[in-house]
Amino acid sequence: MNLVRFRYLVFPAALLAAGSALPACSAASDPGASTRIFTTVDEGTPITAGAPMNPFNLTNNTFNGYDVEELGWPTNDPADSNRTLPGLAASWSLSPDGRTLTVHLQPGARWSNGQPVTANDVKTSAAIWFTQDSVQLYNLGTVTVVDSKTVRFTQIPGAHNNQFESGILQDPSFVVPASVYGHLLPPDIWNMIAASLRSGPAAAAAGKRLTAVGKHVAEFAPATDVSAGPFAIQRINPGEALLVKNKFFYAASKVQPSEVLMLHYSNNEQIWGYMQAGRLDVTPYTAMPANILRQVTAAGNIQVNAPSLVAASLAFDQHTYPYGLLAVRQALAYVINRDAVQKVGEAISGVASKTTTGVISSVLGKYLTPGQVAALNLYRTDTAKAASLLAAEHFTKQGGQWHLPGGRPWTMTINVPTGFSDWIAAASVIKSEFTTFGIPTSVQFATDYATYLADIYQGHYAVGFWLTAIGPGAYSTFNRIYGIYDGYVPAGATLKRYPTGNATAHNFLNTPKTVRVPGLGTVNPGRLTYRLTSVNLNGRAGLKRQNTIMAKLIAATNYSLPVIQLWDYINVQFVSNKRFGDWPTGSDAQLNLSPGVWMTYGYVHSR
Repeated sequence: MNLVRFRYLVFPAALLAAGSALPACSAASDPGASTRIFTTVDEGTPITAGAPMNPFNLTNNTFNGYDVEELGWPTNDPADSNRTLPGLAASWSLSPDGRTLTVHLQPGARWSNGQPVTANDVKTSAAIWFTQDSVQLYNLGTVTVVDSKTVRFTQIPGAHNNQFESGILQDPSFVVPASVYGHLLPPDIWNMIAASLRSGPAAAAAGKRLTAVGKHVAEFAPATDVSAGPFAIQRINPGEALLVKNKFFYAASKVQPSEVLMLHYSNNEQIWGYMQAGRLDVTPYTAMPANILRQVTAAGNIQVNAPSLVAASLAFDQHTYPYGLLAVRQALAYVINRDAVQKVGEAISGVASKTTTGVISSVLGKYLTPGQVAALNLYRTDTAKAASLLAAEHFTKQGGQWHLPGGRPWTMTINVPTGFSDWIAAASVIKSEFTTFGIPTSVQFATDYATYLADIYQGHYAVGFWLTAIGPGAYSTFNRIYGIYDGYVPAGATLKRYPTGNATAHNFLNTPKTVRVPGLGTVNPGRLTYRLTSVNLNGRAGLKRQNTIMAKLIAATNYSLPVIQLWDYINVQFVSNKRFGDWPTGSDAQLNLSPGVWMTYGYVHSR
């Protein structure tokens, strides 16, 4: 999974938890030492001992919006996924045919060593994006330096991807200095990239070379943090990172905190402890039960809600028997009581999903007519219906336990990553429901999220938790089910599918190529999802074409259940007014972004 794409949406705060114990903090850890020291945790970086200050490393010690700056920042607008706030890009324009994006960098942008941020830095960074498989999705073909502050991105000939603008500006757009990272790239890197975008053996060979370069880049450990953001890392240890203001930052005059103290965490409970002790100025979304909410608000933390476009789901590897059987997945959906699961798993920051559609319930009306919404199967809890479905497939129940056709007892393991308190609590409820129904179920914990992802991509889990419905944008939403995580990867103007374990994709869902949906006919979800990238969204006709595709995907998902949606998230954050104030509000586009970006836009002032 490319975590970059989703880092500002809703995740459990233990997203990349390293699992190490928190050592004693230094004197600088005391937020009261200076009202200009802003103290927080970063949901995407729990601080991993020994990890490099390299944003391309999976367990890196860098902090987006603080020392890592991007071309633009997503607004999480469900109606317009291309809506972007300026970052290192001061402005940009898309050609009338939608195939060329011209980006103008901030005139005053400089690295923390005083050197200017140039178009060559961006082109070097773009080459690295290719080695990390983060731009192929958007059909990027060439990158051209127009002048020292202007870069032109062009799609592959013949491609028209309506996610191109947002993809380049928001998704892979870590910009790193060519002076630090340039030596990691071979001199023929762009020839290699061009070859990889073609077809045949030469393209495959070039792709392997890019992968090797990407691994070399990801392992690189810079000696110092050269930042284009509002802060740069001064020191880092397993317990905390101290970032100091980048006096050369293009918007330095708007940034009031002089230092940021980023604390390590290994799980949600640890963050609750920080909050109860009054140590954090801002807390990103953190799953918590009602009793903890009362305790953290009593300590002076103020709850702030923001819109979210994410759902928590139970996902299945359909290559693993019996989860490839439609009747099995539908039966399990009838067993689960989503209201009970949500109340235990995400009581504060979630609402039970109305049904499984692939999108969150609140945006269904953007894609479906009222009649289409009414026609959806809600899968209300009905264990008799579940038993009927299984019996029709020759499952038998003996001594209170279901047996597979052929007689073998059916048991299940639900996989979750350690530190995800909401998923763990929800898995416990589902375990009880399945076991009571007659499927003895256990819960297995991965040591951390990185391990969880590595295992799920290798096909080690038949059943596990997965984030779905991630917007904004129709394609982004269904890419979570029928895109890269189902093996589908765009290659130029074509679509390829890769098996589980192939590094080019992260296929673990293994859905069938086509699904026959009653009343609709045969649907190819992977192909339909890919088509969403090329629909011209200008005008009502374009939106109608998109919604026609979305209606088919929603109906296919509601019928075939590659996942079972459990709850839709609400992005609950917390702020403390003890040391700082002037926060974004629910109406501000910045609220879903990193507090480092808030500072860039003039929010966050000492009290």
